[in-house]
Amino acid sequence: MDIISHREKKKLEITFPFLCWDSETISFPPHWHDCFEMIFVSKGGMYVSVDDVIYEASAGDLILVNSGAIHGFFDQHSGTVIRGFQFDVTIFDESFINLRDTIFQNPILSKNTIKDAVYERLRLLLCEISDEYRKKAIGYQLAVKSRLYEIMLTILREASGRSAMPPSLKSKRILAFVLKNIDDPDLTLEEAAGALGLSKFYFSHFFKKNTGQSFHSYLNKTRIDFAKRYLIESKMTVTDIVFQSGFNSIQTFNRVFRALTGFSPSEYRRKNRCPPPAGFVDRFIASKNTKKSNY
Repeated sequence: MDIISHREKKKLEITFPFLCWDSETISFPPHWHDCFEMIFVSKGGMYVSVDDVIYEASAGDLILVNSGAIHGFFDQHSGTVIRGFQFDVTIFDESFINLRDTIFQNPILSKNTIKDAVYERLRLLLCEISDEYRKKAIGYQLAVKSRLYEIMLTILREASGRSAMPPSLKSKRILAFVLKNIDDPDLTLEEAAGALGLSKFYFSHFFKKNTGQSFHSYLNKTRIDFAKRYLIESKMTVTDIVFQSGFNSIQTFNRVFRALTGFSPSEYRRKNRCPPPAGFVDRFIASKNTKKSNY
């Protein structure tokens, strides 16, 4: 079965296509959107998947997501706080269009890979953007744009190419296979390992090393992440969501859902539908306009 990565519709203004927010709730299944995204991890940490590859982001790291990249966030640490920024390509001139793939070539810009002075400048610029956007004083659009330009230039000149090491081809194959088949209720560790020609031991060790959890836990957590978005943003029945998320029984789904969220699916839907909870900035919308990931 092919998994569909939903397009997330962002409500960016035509005249000033930019959003900024702070959040403590950042669990999103794989999705994509036309805009660019930067996530600064203020406290804590989490795992980030970008185009089938999983990275770990810690406090002080900057996550860079290119337009059209399939990405998701999961397994955040307790007390994690992030500051998010989204913007459309039209906020820049054509010089950015020519350089964007270079600027966004590495998903994680780690605090430990750049000079202290460069890191502190980037951190200050992000804070200034957030402050300008929050206050919206006269001319704030110019202030935000000028600082965004400086951030892009800094990353391009000082930090590009110093982020996370590229993952192995084998790592990409493993994660791609799991995401392709995550809605298959019969998927097992043995089946996945065998399909990839890997030993059960290696496959299990890979997940523990790269995600901090077992294959079974990763599978359940990602499926529940999908289910939460369906509950919040769609009118699907809980029964339909159970099977759409890859579970083979309502009883199992309810048990796992409560274990991971503390709520029953119906309680979670009532709690989060209206008004939206603090921290959920532009809601993830299940759209008919979807893009299949190139797995």
